[in-house]
Amino acid sequence: MHIQRPYVYLLSFLEGAAVMACELIGAKLLAPYFGTSLYVWAAALGLTLGGLMTGYFLGGIVSKRFEDNVRLLYWVLVFGGCTFFLMPFTSSWIMELTLHLNLQIGTVLSLLVFMFPPLVFMGMVSPIIINILTEEVKTAGNRAGNVYAISTLGGILATFLMGFYIIPEFGIRQPAMASGIILAFLPVISLLRKKKTTALFIWLAFLVFGAMSWSKKIEPENGWQIHYHAEGIMGQIKVIDFEPFKEQPGRKFRGLVVNNTLQTVVELNQPDKNFWHYTELLTSLTQQFPKGSKVLVCGTGGGTLVKRLVQLGFDVEAVEIDGRLEVLAKKYFGLQQDVPVILDDARHFIRTTSKKYDVIIYDTFRGESAPEHVITQESLFETKNCLLPNGYLLINFYGYWESERGNIGRSVYKTLCKSGFEPTVFATAGVEDDRNLVFCASAQNENVLPHQNIPSDENFGGEKVQVEATDTINAVVLTDEQPQLRRYAMAAAQWRKLYNDFYTQQFSKFKFF
Repeated sequence: MHIQRPYVYLLSFLEGAAVMACELIGAKLLAPYFGTSLYVWAAALGLTLGGLMTGYFLGGIVSKRFEDNVRLLYWVLVFGGCTFFLMPFTSSWIMELTLHLNLQIGTVLSLLVFMFPPLVFMGMVSPIIINILTEEVKTAGNRAGNVYAISTLGGILATFLMGFYIIPEFGIRQPAMASGIILAFLPVISLLRKKKTTALFIWLAFLVFGAMSWSKKIEPENGWQIHYHAEGIMGQIKVIDFEPFKEQPGRKFRGLVVNNTLQTVVELNQPDKNFWHYTELLTSLTQQFPKGSKVLVCGTGGGTLVKRLVQLGFDVEAVEIDGRLEVLAKKYFGLQQDVPVILDDARHFIRTTSKKYDVIIYDTFRGESAPEHVITQESLFETKNCLLPNGYLLINFYGYWESERGNIGRSVYKTLCKSGFEPTVFATAGVEDDRNLVFCASAQNENVLPHQNIPSDENFGGEKVQVEATDTINAVVLTDEQPQLRRYAMAAAQWRKLYNDFYTQQFSKFKFF
């Protein structure tokens, strides 16, 4: 079967684009079930390379054994496109089965099922194309270089398009299905021209399957109702009304669910009440300043903390990296319409703004993932420059302190001290797995807030952590060059595992398809 060289290069370009799209989409599909920690990204990158390696090896073998490499190429691309198309569906199925496994094992097993197969088929493409184009030994190197260069160019363009526009605009599922369709489209047409109609029937079957599920929607049941569901920069976001307490029927809550973790919760009958213990603690600490004080909240979420601070008379600005959250906070969670929300990364805003604040609050967790680039010595120096005299930095953090997983919390404390802050650590109520730590750091050389006025009770905590009695020898100073991602990952993995055991499977059932 004859094939034109430009057409072969076009297929190579599309294959390279599909590889990078598959990697990005695969990591994003993991997030609602296993989060976005270092372990998750390491698994996604490792399985991407593993799939391509396997494909390269198999492609080299089959290209020698089959006489008609052109037809082989078309069929490999068809199956690569079909398995890519299926990723949003196979991923949900396998991750619901592996959800309660160890984070690393569950992530790897899931990727082997839904991301590894399309990458194997795509990895087979380049060796087959090189075999097709190689007419004599002396041209082999040139042909191989051209194929890999064109494939890589496709990958570069796809990475920029997917990361900067397509995924933030259209989410995960639609780009995955569209990428699979595009990858298989030209090979199907080429096979049809050779009267190979089987490929068309296979491709149409996938299209029909996608069309049938496109508008599928899970209806409310048992007091649960979904208002919003989309993918984007932060991953999967939902707004759900739910009744978590069977013994208290009719007590309904509304949650902002990011990657199937509750980011913001309000009780619909008491929308102005702080639900999370740490937000009550942050509010109490901020109230030590007079009304009208300037407050910057980095990380809006559903906006309940910002809304409460505005109600208490503070001059509040917010920074949020995902523009959808401002819309959702104002539509579903009662955030005041006139509150300024700046669309930016917290560190970038701190670095570029000329404004000064009495209080800066870092509430920038994304699911279980902490903002490691924000809590480094260099970043804290920049933050200190944005504080007014006697200003304070408040940081919401994991609840781990005494255990090995608490080493990252102790390192944050040490970094604050080395950055010229005078920190106090408060803990919300509960054991380490169920609580939060709040770092309250003065920009001066002495604590100027009357901490004794911070209410402490069994409902939300507020107790000081006895830092003096803690061994901080193994704690380290966090820097841009060494943010200690492994220490973060240990805490994140434990938090996600415990959360998955109770909530993730429930929230994963509610979605718009």
